[in-house]
Amino acid sequence: MTDETSKLDAIKASIEELRDEIRLEAHLGKAEAVQELEKLDKKWKAFLEQCKPVVDEAGKTAENAGAALSLVADELKSGYERIRKLF
Repeated sequence: MTDETSKLDAIKASIEELRDEIRLEAHLGKAEAVQELEKLDKKWKAFLEQCKPVVDEAGKTAENAGAALSLVADELKSGYERIRKLF
């Protein structure tokens, strides 16, 4: 496994953990958070779809694609953290 693949796996796991935590809190709570979570979940699904080919092709052109995915991952993580602060 390359460093880029390991990094993407770590980012993905971190976001997924944050997402799951917020989904549970949103289930119990605020409508605003639920709406924001729904928007982010669409981006999360797109991220997962983009992530798989990068991991599958790691080492070929993963550096450029990995950088692009890192930007999306940062956006997702920031969004989930904003929702967390609503609770």
